[in-house]
Order: sequence, then structure tokens, then C-alpha cells
Amino acid sequence: MIHALGAFAALVIGFSSLAAVAETARVPSPAQTGRKLFIRCAACHSTSADARPLVGPHLAGLVGRKVASVEGFAYSQRLPAQQFAWDETRLDRWLTAPQADFPGMCLPFTGLARPEDRAALIAYLKNPAP
Repeated sequence: MIHALGAFAALVIGFSSLAAVAETARVPSPAQTGRKLFIRCAACHSTSADARPLVGPHLAGLVGRKVASVEGFAYSQRLPAQQFAWDETRLDRWLTAPQADFPGMCLPFTGLARPEDRAALIAYLKNPAP
């Protein structure tokens, strides 16, 4: 009887562990969430440097890249005069209120209000995997 109870307890613990692993596996990573959020950007931007140009420049290698530096893309007059690189802080600020620093740019996109959404999108843009 004692052995049966021990085996039953081990079985219950084993199933509990499997359930915990399965639940953890269902929680998407920030980059996976960011990939879903990128749909808001995809009408104007690609994440591939090899893709045909859209309304906006490709975003491959965006984090760490100097602003307005995609070769051959015709930027508005405001951006090429800027002297910064896109880092996480700058991207978070821009994704919060795109029109604040550069009025008239990216008009269809009004920003992401939730900090966790901005962080997820930035995580995706750091390494946009298909």
C-alpha cells in the first residue's frame, strides 16, 4: 500500500511538472509578441534588407543603425540632418509618440501605448526572424 501511494504521488508530481512545462511553452517570448505587433508596421516597412523598398525604409539592423542611413532610400528632409543611432531608448520614445519628434512622419502609425508592447516590438526588431 505504501509503495502504491508513493507511485501515485510520483505520478501526480510528474503530471504537475508536465503541465507547468506545457503552460510555460505556451507563453510567447517578447520577440514572438513583437513579431505579431509588427503587422502595424508591415504596410510601410520590411524587416529584410533584400526586400523591395516600401513607403518606409527596411528595418533590418535598425537597432544600432544611424538614422536615415539606408542606402538608396529617399528620406524626408528632417531625418538626414539628425545625428543619432536608433537604440532601445530612442525607439521606445518614438514608438510611444511617433509624431512628437518628427511631425508628419509615419502618419498612419499613432504609437503603442503599452510599454510591454513597445519592448516586445523592439525585441523583435533586434533580430527579426521569420
